[in-house]
Amino acid sequence: MDEFTKKSVEKFDKSTVKQAEKLIDQSPELKKIRSIKDGVAYSGISSGAVDQQYKDNYDKIEWNTNKKKATGYKVRINGVVQNDEEE
Repeated sequence: MDEFTKKSVEKFDKSTVKQAEKLIDQSPELKKIRSIKDGVAYSGISSGAVDQQYKDNYDKIEWNTNKKKATGYKVRINGVVQNDEEE
């Protein structure tokens, strides 16, 4: 929180402040207003809540986009494969 926000909420109960933060985080319009107030660029993209579908399919996510390109040849020196990491 910035200095202005700290001064404005210091007389409120902490649970009230947490409820207000939760309410702001649920509303895209309020999040945008808060971002403008803080001077931060607003992005409508959020990671969202982790739901059951995400948990069930987590193992199927391909995190690495740099897949090894298959070559049609192998480099051998004296019968030993030089560029094959799999063997």
